[in-house]
Formats: sequence, structure tokens, C-alpha cells
Amino acid sequence: MKKVIVSLGLIGTLLAGYSQAGEKEILASLTAIKLPTTDVKIAPSPIKGMNIVTTSQGIFYVSDDGKYITQGPIFDISSGTPQDISASTVLNLVKTVANDAIVYKADNEKYNIYVFSDVTCGYCKKLHQEMADINKAGITVHYLAFPRQGPDSQAGKDMQSIWSSADRKAAFDNGYKGNKVPEANSVVPYVKQQYQVGREIGISGTPTIVLPDGQVIAGYVSADKLKEILDQKH
Repeated sequence: MKKVIVSLGLIGTLLAGYSQAGEKEILASLTAIKLPTTDVKIAPSPIKGMNIVTTSQGIFYVSDDGKYITQGPIFDISSGTPQDISASTVLNLVKTVANDAIVYKADNEKYNIYVFSDVTCGYCKKLHQEMADINKAGITVHYLAFPRQGPDSQAGKDMQSIWSSADRKAAFDNGYKGNKVPEANSVVPYVKQQYQVGREIGISGTPTIVLPDGQVIAGYVSADKLKEILDQKH
């Protein structure tokens, strides 16, 4: 059996919480549907008998006995406002790579959002063109790289060069204008790391926006709509 890596902070919870089952049953269910079982993170969910399982191909929910597995948002509606129960997991994953984001800071900052983006994506470009309006609305944008064809694609290599540049924002803006991205003399690992986190939270396309509470929005959202969504949550 392949080794499962579980964060130290979860070990106590896992040992105390699994009276009927444990890693063995959960790994077996992943194997049954041909999901990877390395670098898996397991945590109890708010639903009794279900676990939030983070894999390199997304977040899944697996029962204690390993007999049931599902993927997709599960909403807690107890507060009257639907909240995806995986939101805190998503946000924690994003924060592991947030320090290496390319940041467009709002002067009157009210909100911080994270945007997984690809410089060859048309809707990403459309969103980026609204940056002045987004920042004016008090929204700071933290860009994370998600080259849709993978970090070894041409877009991936271009984004690695952007993240390796001395002036990342200027290189990023240049890339969105469709200009040739100069190849970097040295390459930083940030793009691959950010891409992997994107895969872990289940991203398949760009732009993908992660809100301050961990809610994920797939696709382009206008500056006005984005502010409306954030204000409603505030």
C-alpha cells in the first residue's frame, strides 16, 4: 500500500475520530475509482461519518467505512446562507502558496481574493482588463498561476518566466497584452506549486476565483458583480 501523508495537526483528530474505520478503508475507495493515493490529506467533515479527502485530483468526500464517495459542493444551510463545507479546506490550501502571488492591491482595501489565471485565457484577460475597477471597489487581487495545459506547456513556461522576473507585475501585464514573454535566466518553482494547489482544490479551467471565505467561483465575473457578491457576504 502506498504511504499516505497526513498533516501532523490532523493526527490527533484522526486517531480519536475513527472508531470504525481509518486510512485503509478510505484509500481502498480511492483506489477503486482509480484516484491517486499518495500525498492524500484526510480530515473529518461537519457531516457525521464523512471525511474531507484532498487528493492531487481534487477534494472528495468519503464515508468512514469507505463504501461511499462523492465529489462536488456540499452546502451547510444551517445558518440560512449556503456555505460549502470544503471552503476552509480550500482556503487553507490556497494560503500555502499565497505568499508567492502577484498582487494588485486596492488603495481602500476591503476584500482580498485569489484568482487562478492563465495568460493565454481570453476570459482571464477580460477580467484583468477590469483591474482598475476591481481595485477601485476595494478588492485586492492575488494572482496565482494555473496554466491550463500544465506547467510544462508553453503557457506554463511563459508563466514561470513571469514569476521569475524582477518586476512580476510588469511581466504579467505584458503577457496579458499578448506580447512575447522573455525567457527567464532562472526558473522559480512557484508556478508548479500553485498549479498543483489548483488541481487539489478541483480547478479545471480559468479564471477561478477564491473568495475570502473559501468559496470558489469558476469563470469570469465582472467587477460590479464581484463587488456585489463580496458585499453580500460582508
